[in-house]
Amino acid sequence: MKIYKGIGSSEGVSIGKCYLLDRLKVSFQKRRIEPHETDGECARLDSAVADATAYIEKVREMGKDSYSESHSMIFDVYLMLLRDEMLIGKSKELVRNSLVNAEQALHSTGRELSRVFQRADDEYLRERGNDVVHIVQKLMRFLTGEGYDILEQVEENSVVVSHDLSPSDTTHILKKKIKGFATDLGSKISHTSILARSLGLPAVVGLEDISKVAESGDIIILDGFEGVVIIDPDAETLEKYTVKEKRYRDYITSLENLRDTEVRTADGVDVYLYSNVELNDEIHLSNLNNASGVGLYRTEYIYLQHGDVSEEQQFQILKEAVELNGGKPTTIRTFDLGGEKLSEEMPHPKEQNPVMGLRAVRYSLRFREFFIRQLRAILRASVYGEIKIMFPMISGLHEYRKVREVYESAKKSLRAEGVPFAENIKLGIMVELPSIAIISGLIAREVDFMSVGTNDLIQYTLGIDRNNEYVAYLYKPAHPAILTLLNTIITAARKEGIDCSVCGEIAGEPRYIPILLGLGYRQLSMSPAHILRAKKLIKQLKAHDCEHLVADLMKCDTSILAEEKVTSFVERQGEGIFFS
Repeated sequence: MKIYKGIGSSEGVSIGKCYLLDRLKVSFQKRRIEPHETDGECARLDSAVADATAYIEKVREMGKDSYSESHSMIFDVYLMLLRDEMLIGKSKELVRNSLVNAEQALHSTGRELSRVFQRADDEYLRERGNDVVHIVQKLMRFLTGEGYDILEQVEENSVVVSHDLSPSDTTHILKKKIKGFATDLGSKISHTSILARSLGLPAVVGLEDISKVAESGDIIILDGFEGVVIIDPDAETLEKYTVKEKRYRDYITSLENLRDTEVRTADGVDVYLYSNVELNDEIHLSNLNNASGVGLYRTEYIYLQHGDVSEEQQFQILKEAVELNGGKPTTIRTFDLGGEKLSEEMPHPKEQNPVMGLRAVRYSLRFREFFIRQLRAILRASVYGEIKIMFPMISGLHEYRKVREVYESAKKSLRAEGVPFAENIKLGIMVELPSIAIISGLIAREVDFMSVGTNDLIQYTLGIDRNNEYVAYLYKPAHPAILTLLNTIITAARKEGIDCSVCGEIAGEPRYIPILLGLGYRQLSMSPAHILRAKKLIKQLKAHDCEHLVADLMKCDTSILAEEKVTSFVERQGEGIFFS
């Protein structure tokens, strides 16, 4: 028995036979060539590019009925790489200048280009390095004549193990009824991981060398909760996980039975659950789980995937999102990144501390044309369904008023062109800075709604980075300061009669939902995968009990005591909520 630890990128437990999808071992010969052979080698490379282009277009067409516009646009990235001078042009240059064959030139150029991305500190940029690796693998298969028959051989009910899975590979194998996948590379934010979560498919990524030790036919256990993969388990472990797999299926069934039920507490208080999404594919799961709408649509993923996209491209993606949402409200958050995560195509001045610098609306206001282009795309999409617009990282009233001015300019330009849009769009803000939380009574008079981004609000208030292992223990959502701010915000919203939701991670966390209900929040936005679990808990809770819990927590002088009380409350009230 061998146990490997990685990143659980999609929750779930499954047991099946391993199918090793060996994408790395594309064998090729490094060969010196004569000067008169250079044209022939460049022609071979052109032929491989043409074949790979045709293949990618075929895969995109094959999946167009199953996947959304934003999913299919990843193939546009591949097609762009196939025309990229940095990859194809430099490979030909290497053929001519170094007198090496096409395979060696492509391998060397691709390796250098991918390393440029993979050396980046930012996770999103490292994922772009993987795109280069994927496209080089495809070209190599056509150069060497190996083709893609291997994908057709994936067996149903197997656990796919691979060095990495590209979106086109994923599109292929998800047509089969596989039980999950495990990869050497990958992260929680890779396109494939997001797709796995939207389909409820267990996945463990970042295992480093699982593809080197697993063999097709091995019995393999995937634990997407713990990020664990077990190869050839002993009898005791297999029995333990067989029971766990069945319990997980029963647990999922119990949640699925709640899909068409109302979200109402045991004492009759209605609560509305919305979805946080960054890919249009995730809206399918949002609808399946009967969410009240999309409470947070993260537009930055569009830029991270495709660079400085045009207004038309943004419009097409957002239009599709609104249509997929089927008449339910879609709250679109404008660009929420800083220079450290932008592509080279987009302006990004160097900063010593980009997290506290030119990001979110600050970036948008600094680069006004970029901002207007995004706002025009959102406004155009509003014709196809109910849209709300939310602005991130607002620090004060003056900043919000400047944003409103740009918004009015975008509307004016569309009117001048005779382009239709909805005139009555609600505008709101993310409350994620302590400054805006403290003056929420003032800003609530001018906005149509507010949504509390607790992830950043907690970090900025407590002065800690929750991803830093040395200080993560200080990240306490039940800290007295956080409870005070959350109470201040909802009190201000109620006084002005505007909607106020929570869209940070704690909105979908069972141990913190009672706090939010007790404070008076009635709109929670979370990952689509967490909606049914939240619904199950809410139906078991009494709002009255949650209010008593909050009153008790407000008397706590430390976060440790508050967290203990919260844990005890959920353990008593939340029977059957957690899977373990």
